[in-house]
Amino acid sequence: MTLRLYSTLGHAKRDFQPLVPGKVSIYVCGVTPYDVTHLGHAFSYVQFDTLRRYLTWLGNDVRYVQNITDIDDDMIMVSKRQGGRPIPEIRDENDAIFRNDLDRLNVLRPTVYPFATDHIPQIIDSTAKIVGRGRGYQVGGDVFFEAATFPNYGQLNGVTIAELAKRENPESKREYKKRGPLDFLLWQEVDPGDPSWDSPWGLGRPGWSIECTAMSMAHLGDQVDIHGGGRDLVFPHHENEIAQAETVSGAHPFCGWWMHNGMLQLDGVKMSKSLGNLVLARNLLKDFEADHLRLYLLSNHYRADANYTDGELQALGERYERLKLAATSEGAAGPAEAGGALAAEFGAAIDDDFDVPAALDVLDRAAVRVLAGSAAPGDAATLRSLLAILGFAFAGAKGPATGHLSPSPV
Repeated sequence: MTLRLYSTLGHAKRDFQPLVPGKVSIYVCGVTPYDVTHLGHAFSYVQFDTLRRYLTWLGNDVRYVQNITDIDDDMIMVSKRQGGRPIPEIRDENDAIFRNDLDRLNVLRPTVYPFATDHIPQIIDSTAKIVGRGRGYQVGGDVFFEAATFPNYGQLNGVTIAELAKRENPESKREYKKRGPLDFLLWQEVDPGDPSWDSPWGLGRPGWSIECTAMSMAHLGDQVDIHGGGRDLVFPHHENEIAQAETVSGAHPFCGWWMHNGMLQLDGVKMSKSLGNLVLARNLLKDFEADHLRLYLLSNHYRADANYTDGELQALGERYERLKLAATSEGAAGPAEAGGALAAEFGAAIDDDFDVPAALDVLDRAAVRVLAGSAAPGDAATLRSLLAILGFAFAGAKGPATGHLSPSPV
């Protein structure tokens, strides 16, 4: 069976075919490290880490880019709140905590881990091209993208510009300067004393969406196979990325598959720093093994909203111990049956829009058979190898948790 992935653009599952056979480019929107990260971030990055591992196992050379947004309103606000503490200090402190969490969860390190502030020249160049092609305009020290000039604006969300204009827009700023309600900042003038860079439009700093566009194009080229992130980024961030990238490069489509993970909720409410309803991965890791937490995160389909409640990790305890025991049993040390029935059943599940929960059900049933002594010859070893594909350190998966710090899982 061929891997079929759902793309938000078109709202359908399609056979996955990268632009260059055997090479897959992935860009996943990273964090803004102005504060601690939470279990919702871990959910997203564990999911995309597992997709990356599976694509590599299928024989692809995967280049995975995940950015850091280290200049934006929140970073500046926290800096001021902390008495003018330098933003790089705030970034590095929170980023170190974030990376440590992902290392413990055995999330492979990105091939490239770019900071927005290291890409100011590319951002300025992209902004200049957008203006030069008639889709950007300057008002004072601000430069806006004029959404109505991009014919396909709204395609990712599957609605018209008029419908989008009715939605809440977290990127909407300086309304009194804009030509249209969906126009968004590419470059913005700053308050005195705020971080700034010189540009053709005066001292200023980037808008939000142009940062990711510039970083993606700098490290993956004009087009990308998979662009990932939380579903809350579909509008306006990812809609804006399409408009920017296709204007700058002229290449269409900017991205082949837009993959958006669901939101992790706490008792039915989306986890967010602004609401303060956070569950931190590092706190859970005080009481549970990292692979146990990874199992919980992968037990939810990547596109579904997961609702964390007390007791859920404990409820997975028997399954976790069963998988771990079967994968480390005496028979698991032998050669895996790559073409056997177990591997085929696993592949059929995961190839259907990356249905890892269904694949885990397959592996759990196999673990029951292994421990009962009724498994087919080679199934214990195959079980171990398939759990390694999903990134479990107890099954020998390469990654930071097993001392493998290279970005590649092989």
